[in-house]
Amino acid sequence: MYVKNVVICDSQKQYSENLFQVLTKSKSPEVQFYLFHSMQDAEQFAKEKKIYALLTGEECPKEKRRQIPAVRKFVLVQDKRSALEDGEIGVYRYQSAEAIRAQMLERRVKRKETQRSTRARRGGQLIGVYSPIHRIGKTRFALALGKKLAEREPVLYLNLEGYAGSSYYFTDSTEQTLADLIYYLRQEKGNLGMRISMMAGQLEKLDYIKPMPYILDMQAIQKEEWLQLFQQILNQCIYEKIILDLGDSVNGLFEILEACHTVYTPYIEERAAMTKLAEYTENLRKTGKEQVLEKTIQKRMR
Repeated sequence: MYVKNVVICDSQKQYSENLFQVLTKSKSPEVQFYLFHSMQDAEQFAKEKKIYALLTGEECPKEKRRQIPAVRKFVLVQDKRSALEDGEIGVYRYQSAEAIRAQMLERRVKRKETQRSTRARRGGQLIGVYSPIHRIGKTRFALALGKKLAEREPVLYLNLEGYAGSSYYFTDSTEQTLADLIYYLRQEKGNLGMRISMMAGQLEKLDYIKPMPYILDMQAIQKEEWLQLFQQILNQCIYEKIILDLGDSVNGLFEILEACHTVYTPYIEERAAMTKLAEYTENLRKTGKEQVLEKTIQKRMR
């Protein structure tokens, strides 16, 4: 059996070790991954074994990349304008490990990340989902909306409810939560795009970060931090849209809704529910947030 040797050689040690850890979780007898931090080690390896795919950082000089023979050569880039050698393929550094693996091994990508891997970032959109009426399937609607949008472009789902039902909706082994992402934001630890690519779980083609497990942690986060987080994700990551599944526990709810491009408000045609909807609408008007109403799409739930 022919084994495809995939060599990763990147000077960004923490990033490459995290990437290597994720890539090697998927065991395959046909693929063997190797990690080096110096081109000299990678060059020595090439003398002993044939390299199918070589993945290096764009920081590595072209002449050194040229010296290592490989069937396919990939370069981790941060900008589509990066100059590459003939035969080299640019791979956007801060996308998911799954998309990087798929591109190197010519497998079908679950979303269109690799087709746009070196495109410059455009302005993305926040899409809010909020209702003053509870227990009407708001989260189910938000996830369905996210999955539908993710068929066409990269989408990230974030749940900002006090009690999100995490173990019901998100059953995979992803351990880190939105609380960890806020911690990284506060500490300015590394690139946010790389962090998210390592943390994100997936529902069909929709990426998500697990919600916070404790409501007090949620309530301790200020609106400025939420808005900063959303902006950094849109600026640094591959996502064209962020679905915000919002609850009453989040600080700065109205300001977050105001920052959204579109707001979906699920409702049911029931007397008490319609009274709550009317009170919510009046609160927006009294607090000068009429703009939220202008971009709101009310969604009747069945």
